[in-house]
This record gives sequence, structure tokens and C-alpha cells, in this order.
Amino acid sequence: MSQLLPYETIVKASEGDPEAVAAVLSHYAGYIRSCAKMDGQINTDMQEHIVRQLIESLLKFHFDR
Repeated sequence: MSQLLPYETIVKASEGDPEAVAAVLSHYAGYIRSCAKMDGQINTDMQEHIVRQLIESLLKFHFDR
């Protein structure tokens, strides 16, 4: 099983496809939780901030086809 997201999923996510964005968020959920930990606890505000930043970055990214 590949640990990479399919290219088409990333392209669709960058185009705003809700299912593709959800797939990207799901793929990185563990990493997001890990980054949001403070003193061994998940800081939900930080977790939400990271998710918002990831979505914003996805939607700003443009692929040259």
C-alpha cells in the first residue's frame, strides 16, 4: 500500500473538490494531531489552525498541466 496520496486527489483538492480535501485531511490526520500536541495533550485550537492553514494552502496551489 502506497503512503502517497494519488496525484489526481491532490489536483482535485487544489481545485476545491470537497471529497478530495477530506481525503487529504484524512491522510494527514495523524501528523496534524502530532503537530498540535502540547504537554502531551492535543490542543484543539492549534489542530483547527493547522487544518485551516492546510486547506488554505491547498486552494492557493496551482498545477501547471
